[in-house]
Amino acid sequence: MINRNDGASEYDLQIDNALNDQLNKFSYEVKDIKDYKLLPRIPGLILFWLRAQYILFFGKVDIAISSPWMLLIYPKRVSIICISHHYDSTVFKGIRKLYVKLSHWLFVCQRSRIEVVISCSKYWSRYYKEIGFKNTITIFNGFDIKTMDNSLVVNKSTSVLERYGLISKEYLHLGSYGPSKGQKVALKYLKHLGLPMIATSSSKRVLIDGIKDINLIKANFDEYNILLKNAKATICMSEFKEGWCRVLHEAAIHGTPIIGSGLGGMSELLEIGGFTSSTTDNLSDDLNTRTKEISLSKDIINLYRAFTLQKFCEAWRLCVLELLDE
Repeated sequence: MINRNDGASEYDLQIDNALNDQLNKFSYEVKDIKDYKLLPRIPGLILFWLRAQYILFFGKVDIAISSPWMLLIYPKRVSIICISHHYDSTVFKGIRKLYVKLSHWLFVCQRSRIEVVISCSKYWSRYYKEIGFKNTITIFNGFDIKTMDNSLVVNKSTSVLERYGLISKEYLHLGSYGPSKGQKVALKYLKHLGLPMIATSSSKRVLIDGIKDINLIKANFDEYNILLKNAKATICMSEFKEGWCRVLHEAAIHGTPIIGSGLGGMSELLEIGGFTSSTTDNLSDDLNTRTKEISLSKDIINLYRAFTLQKFCEAWRLCVLELLDE
């Protein structure tokens, strides 16, 4: 049972692919929030939650995989794998903030019923261990690097850049668009440079939202990789504690210089390449320093390219099979 209605949806989809390859060893089924996409958001979430709780308490389930935000009551008879990449309620408002705080509190209160908490960074695995969870595991993000590289066809790259009026290595990529993802922060402190700035998303939201002086682009997979590869730098000044920061990692895989606020697990991501976190005070200086070379060094790129999809799938398969054998 996987919820794909959050910022970690790509991680969830990769779990799905990893476990589907093991159907000769166990029966596996996904219950997806998108099953209710024709309903308004709140009724859809309520029905998904009720269905999930019913299956866990009355269905023939040995292991359930979910996030704390989609389960409020955890049965004792089922082995629960909770995927929790980060927790920071400060980015939410109103009823959503209340729900996030309540669900996390219930999650912690029922920690004895959780078999394992899986996070995508050691930062958050340590956090959950420190607040009392008996078993925490870090399974890092995995990347389909071959497919990413195949996106960078020269003719296609030229066409994409021309379509958006961009010149290679003469614009800044401000990450995946989101209200707390730091686009406004980066704009405020880097606008004086006069460089075009973009942010990307696969969501239709970019078609209705807008930030003056930032080009919000609804990009498909190939376009997204092309825009990352050709940016002067990718900058994510997130204002909340990130789980990791997939867009910075993908930029580094392509050799694009990266800069980030380093909140939460993002600091761990930056440290792989020997980079420090940036603040608003040193953001401009960090940009100048890290873009002296047009690309990251080959050694640093290889460190980021070591996070393969194969390693990710093997780690998840091993985790599930070990629980089944207990």
